[in-house]
Amino acid sequence: MIELSLLDEAVFSVVDRATLTRSRVTLPGVFAALVRNDVDDFPALRPHQRHVWHAFLVQVGSLYLHRSGLSELPDSEIAWKEALLSLTPDDADGAAWALVSPLDRPAFLQPPVPEGSLNGFKHIATPDDLDMLVTAKNHDVKQESMRSARAEHWVFALLSLQTQEGFLGAGNYGISRMNGGFASRPGIGIAPAGGPGRRLVRDVLRLIELRTPLLEQYDAYPAQNGRALLWLYPWDGASSMSIDELDLFYVEVCRRVRLQADDSGVIFAAAKGTKLARVDAKALKGRTGDAWTPLVADGTERKALTIDRGSFGYKRLTALLFPTGSDPSAPERAPLGSVGSDDDREGLSVLARGMVRGQGKTEGYHERRIAVSASLRRFLVERPTDEGAEIARNRTEDAATMAGKVLYPAALKVFTAAPLDGERKRDDETAKSRAKRVLQTFDRWVDKSFFDALAEELAAHGDRQSQEAIRARWITGLMAQARLLLDQCARSAPSAAMRAYRTRARSRDTLEYAFRKQFGARVQEIDVPPCDMPEAPVAPSPSTIPRSPT
Repeated sequence: MIELSLLDEAVFSVVDRATLTRSRVTLPGVFAALVRNDVDDFPALRPHQRHVWHAFLVQVGSLYLHRSGLSELPDSEIAWKEALLSLTPDDADGAAWALVSPLDRPAFLQPPVPEGSLNGFKHIATPDDLDMLVTAKNHDVKQESMRSARAEHWVFALLSLQTQEGFLGAGNYGISRMNGGFASRPGIGIAPAGGPGRRLVRDVLRLIELRTPLLEQYDAYPAQNGRALLWLYPWDGASSMSIDELDLFYVEVCRRVRLQADDSGVIFAAAKGTKLARVDAKALKGRTGDAWTPLVADGTERKALTIDRGSFGYKRLTALLFPTGSDPSAPERAPLGSVGSDDDREGLSVLARGMVRGQGKTEGYHERRIAVSASLRRFLVERPTDEGAEIARNRTEDAATMAGKVLYPAALKVFTAAPLDGERKRDDETAKSRAKRVLQTFDRWVDKSFFDALAEELAAHGDRQSQEAIRARWITGLMAQARLLLDQCARSAPSAAMRAYRTRARSRDTLEYAFRKQFGARVQEIDVPPCDMPEAPVAPSPSTIPRSPT
C-alpha cells in the first residue's frame, strides 16, 4: 500500500514571496514554485537542514536536465511530476516518491528491504530522533520533542540523516560525501539575490555547465547511465556500491530506514544497522565531486574540507575563497563556489553552511553570508588568481601579527601586573589564558569587517600607492581597536592598587613599541587619513576572567 505520496499530496509548507502567506504544496509544486521564484521560505525547515534540502533539489533538477536533454527547468507542477517519475521509470506508480510503500518497493529516501520484514529494526517515534543531531544530553535541542510532527518534518529529518550523517557507532555508517566518519558535509557556494528559487535555478544550470569538466576531473564516474537515486536499489546492509557505478550527481542514502504509519495514521520510523557503508568510498576521503565541498591539501593528496568551529571565520574562508592558482597545495574551491560568466553582476553573496560534527556529538550549526562586491567578484571567478590570493593572505598575516606580536605581549603585561625585580609574580599560565581571551575578542572584531576591507583594497588592484594607503589605513584601524581592548583590560583586570598605574603605563608602552617595530615603517611612509572605527565589541568583563591572588 502506498501512502503519503509526495507527488500528489500537499505536504510542504511554503511562504509566498509576493503575499507572505503560507500554503501547502506537493514536491512537484515545490520545484515549480521555486523555478517561478514564488517561494520566500520553508517554515518547517530547521537551520541545519537548509543545505541538504537545497542540495537535494539541485541534484534532482540537474539529473532531470541531464537525462532529458533539456536546457531549461519546467515551471509547472504537472511537468515536474512527469519529470520526477521519469527518474524512477521502474516505479511508474510513484512508490519511490511516497513516504510509505511496501517493503519490497523503494520509498522516498528508503531502499527496499529484501527480507520483506522489519524484524530487528529499531522503533523511532519522532523525526527529531531520526535526524542526525546528537541530542542525548537534552541540551539546546531537546530529545523527541516533535510529538505532533507532520509528514514534512519526517521528510526533512530523513533527508538530513541520509545525506549528511556520519559514523555513529558500529553498524551506523555515514555518507560518502565527507572526509571520514567524524567529518561533515560543508555547503559553500554562490547565491544570487532574490530568494531560494533563483539560487536553485542558478545552481542547476551551473552544475550542468560544469558536468563535463567534473567528469574529466573525477574520471571514475560513468558518463551515462550511472545509478543516481540510490534509494531505488534493494539493500540488505551487507553490500556496498562502488563509485564507478554511480552518476556524478547521485543522491545517496547511508542508513536502512523505513517509515510506517499505524492504524490512526501516525508516522513512525524503523531503522537497522548495516555491516557495510552503502557507498564504498572511504579511500576517496570525500573527493566525490560534491558541488558545494571544497578540497584541501592532505600531504600529497587532497581531501574534502571538514568544517570546525572556526571554518567560516575570515582566516579559513580567505584560503578557501582566494586560493593561489599556481600553488598545487592550495585549497580547491567547491565547484559551485566560483562566480560564473552568466552570474549576476550585482547582488551575489558567498553562502557557507554546515554542521560541525564530532565523535558521538555535534558541535553546532554554522552559517555565514558574505556580500560579493564588484571587486570581490573579479577575484572569485572560476580560475583563481595569484594576485587576489596574495592580497587576501597578506591581510590575514597582518591581522595575525597585530594580534600575536603587538596586542598579546601588551595584554600579558596587564595580567601579570608588570612585576619588578623582587616582586611576586602572577601565575604565567593564568595570565596567558586571560591574554588569549583578549585575542579572541580582537579576532571577532577583525572578522566582522575583514571582507569589506579586503574588497576596498581589491578594488584598487593595479594602483600600488592606493593599495598601500588603504592597507595602512586598515592597519591603523587594527591598532586603534587594540588600544581600546588594552584599556578595557587594564580597567577590568584584578590588580593591587599600588601596581595599577604602572601596569597600565608599561602595557601601553609595550603595545606602542611593538606596533612601531612591526608596522611603523609601513604606516609612517604613507599619508594615512583618519579611519572610521566600527563599534568596539564588549571586552571580557571581570566576571568572565578567572581571578588569582595578586
